[in-house]
Amino acid sequence: MKRPVWWLLGSAVLALLGWVGYQYWANTQQSIARYVPDDALLIIESRELQSGAAFNPTNPVQGLSIRQLPLFTTAANRLQRVIASGLDSTNAARFLNRKNIRYSLHLVTRDALDFVFYIPVTDNQQVIEQLQQPDPNRFRVLSRQYEGQTIYNLRDLTNQSYGFFLLYKQCLIGSPSGVLAENVARHLHQTVPAAGISFPDSPENLATLYVRAETLDQLVAAKSSAGSLLRLFLPQAMTLQFRRSASPSHWIGFASDAVGNRQAISSLFTGQTPHRIRSGNLIPARIATLYHIGLSNTTRFGEALVRLINDTDNDGLKERMERSSDLLPDFYAALSGDLLLCRYEATNALTNQIIVLESTDVRTLSQIVQKVAYRFGANRAGAPRTFLGHQLLPLSVSELPATLLSNLFTGFPQTWITQHDKYVILGNSEAALQTYLTQLNSKTVWTTDKRLTQLLNQTLRPAHLTTFTQLNRSGMTVTRQWPASWQSLLGTAPFGQIENLAYQATYGADHILSTVILGRTTRQADTTILNKLLLRKRIPFNASLIATPVVVGRLSDPTAQIWAQNSARQFVLLTTAKDKIVQDTTDGPIRSNVIGVDWRNNGRLQYLFLTDRSLYIADLGNRTVQLQRIDRPQGLETSLITRFSGSSQLPDVVALIAHKDGSIYGLDRRQQKLNRLFTSRKSAPLLLPFQVINQNQSAIVLGLQTDRWLNRWTDQGGKAGLLQTPHFPVLLDLQGDSTQFAGPALWLPAEDRIATITTSGVLLSLNQNGLVTKRKQLYRPLRGGQFRLFPDAEQTGYVLLRTTDTDVAILNDQGNRQFELRNLRPEETHLQYHRLGNGVEVLAVKSGNFTTLYTMSGQRIGDRPIPSLFPVTLQYDAQLNELYVVSSIQKAVQLFTIRLQ
Repeated sequence: MKRPVWWLLGSAVLALLGWVGYQYWANTQQSIARYVPDDALLIIESRELQSGAAFNPTNPVQGLSIRQLPLFTTAANRLQRVIASGLDSTNAARFLNRKNIRYSLHLVTRDALDFVFYIPVTDNQQVIEQLQQPDPNRFRVLSRQYEGQTIYNLRDLTNQSYGFFLLYKQCLIGSPSGVLAENVARHLHQTVPAAGISFPDSPENLATLYVRAETLDQLVAAKSSAGSLLRLFLPQAMTLQFRRSASPSHWIGFASDAVGNRQAISSLFTGQTPHRIRSGNLIPARIATLYHIGLSNTTRFGEALVRLINDTDNDGLKERMERSSDLLPDFYAALSGDLLLCRYEATNALTNQIIVLESTDVRTLSQIVQKVAYRFGANRAGAPRTFLGHQLLPLSVSELPATLLSNLFTGFPQTWITQHDKYVILGNSEAALQTYLTQLNSKTVWTTDKRLTQLLNQTLRPAHLTTFTQLNRSGMTVTRQWPASWQSLLGTAPFGQIENLAYQATYGADHILSTVILGRTTRQADTTILNKLLLRKRIPFNASLIATPVVVGRLSDPTAQIWAQNSARQFVLLTTAKDKIVQDTTDGPIRSNVIGVDWRNNGRLQYLFLTDRSLYIADLGNRTVQLQRIDRPQGLETSLITRFSGSSQLPDVVALIAHKDGSIYGLDRRQQKLNRLFTSRKSAPLLLPFQVINQNQSAIVLGLQTDRWLNRWTDQGGKAGLLQTPHFPVLLDLQGDSTQFAGPALWLPAEDRIATITTSGVLLSLNQNGLVTKRKQLYRPLRGGQFRLFPDAEQTGYVLLRTTDTDVAILNDQGNRQFELRNLRPEETHLQYHRLGNGVEVLAVKSGNFTTLYTMSGQRIGDRPIPSLFPVTLQYDAQLNELYVVSSIQKAVQLFTIRLQ
């Protein structure tokens, strides 16, 4: 009986000795990684993030600082709030300098996230005592016990909490959240804490970031099928080591992670040699999002892709693959190295998408794509259009690129196809393809921009997959898809300093090599001239000017032209070199906007504008402008001419002009005349601007008349009958005959609604059938005022105006007040609203003979008003971060620039 007792005692002694030994080892070998709770969504570690310069505003970091990266900024600010508040700046900088500090992100509640920071402590006992006993004239510290740990709470004299911290072994642990501080204490109380995530300690690493799979799932655009597929291209988890690149304007994070369950994606790139993007001359400089797949063996890629698609549960997709099985090998064999998807994103417009397919034989690849489309049921009767020397052919079959190249290429309700050099170009609409070709024609592409070329050839790496986003062009779209907790954590403008976000992946049999690139290509504004209105050129005239000068081309380009008209009716060409070349005479001043169309089918743009009596077509030559005149029927409005395209029934109509009886005339390229196209039920003027919408090889025109009739015309009836769409026209008589409108109706494709507002402030949302789905009465002050909907120049969004004779209140699209302008000159005030790209929105207010520019928050742009006899012309250059302003005084044209913040 004694033997079992001795066995038990011996086992107990051994267990006790083992525990004592483990505690001794743990105390000597304990690393910060073991203190991090297991529920961390991501973990950051850095020696540079809290360097001494970070606390010294008089010594800003030169170039791009790691603290400008959005997530790192938030983490550093959380630590700074606790440490820099409890310590003086000198002690704080000395305490944090070169320490390898770790940050972990956790859920506080379902809709809130926050950081915990972990600072190694060695011989800083004096600093710890200062934190525990801060300046009593500013702060006080409360303490309490939780799970065997003392948790301190730093508060100011108004009882505002600055954060919580605790001391454990050789580590100071803190957080703005008391819940997270308790979570860490509970984790430390575990008998055997987990080993935690460890990072390689390399002197080249300025910061390291570990991201869990569920965190990646939240931040990748999971709302769309393309986003969910993109998520499959990412590793399940990433450990990124951030280093400064050869370009001081970008940070690069490298990671090597196990393939895990991404074997199906990895097999797509088996035997494919990664390479850089070679087609930079086909990437527009103003693109929002870019996807690139680099291939060296397209046949093998096609075989793997077919296997992957056949393994899905999509029966319709499988059926398509079976119907085209004999054509697919030839399609993939005809591809070459680059597959590009370019997206133009806007917050209130449909996404235009372009796919660029590099080919071994462009004619063969184009024919195979058409054969596949016809096999899927596309109409062979689609007639090609000519635009800028390219034949554009419609293929009326949905999601053709997604069938051939995976769901990453969705968003093509129809496909338009053309050829350019050795590339086949696919667009999801005729307008998208025309916009793309216009940018190629003007050479506003990556290879013509020095900084984008450097990004292309030096910063971006050879890879199988590259995704690139210009956040200032689509950042709102990106962040809007994130969970509310992330939006709250990072704030309203997390990418204020970051312009470019790129992810690149190279796939091996066992590992995925990832690269994350963050930075900017546009130059930071020089604060010495920031917001200054600078006169760059002044071109004097002997005679008075009679109309707003017209700008053709980009003012940052030396070949740009300015057209001016003097009181002798001379049409004068001005160059940026201050040359004045008289071209012709016109029968009056230009009254309308100017639009560019391929009027002569010669591969170049011609420009249309209206005078009081005529329509003119201006054809540009080498320092010359030739004018062609077309008679204008009586009664046509002179203030607006609208580009018209996308109509399968009216391929020769290039522009539309409204008539005062509510009808709309079209300019026919073949007949060289203006014909009545769209007719309203009753005779009443349209509220300008009317809107042209391109949908599925047809064109729709939306126009609201002054007598409350909302028209929605379509060309589906052919030339014999351009008809109203079903359920239209609609009479908007909310308050009977007293209902009035001062501004147009605008269809917002992204929101699938029509917006308009009555003069009394009833904001309306209508569905596509014209039924009111929502109404909101806006606040009307005692002084009253008339409301109107005010679209931007490109009709991609709108603001609301409440106007009196001398005041204007600007409201956002929901009716919330932004700012007010007072003491304007009655009958001498003209407003322009421009969305110039890169998030730059400008309201130009001309009152009297001066124009003042404002941001949409009411901040004035420029240090003084701009002299202007007529409304100004605005252009924005994203690369130089400058706003160009062309104005005119009585006998001169002036070019100003403003460097924006």
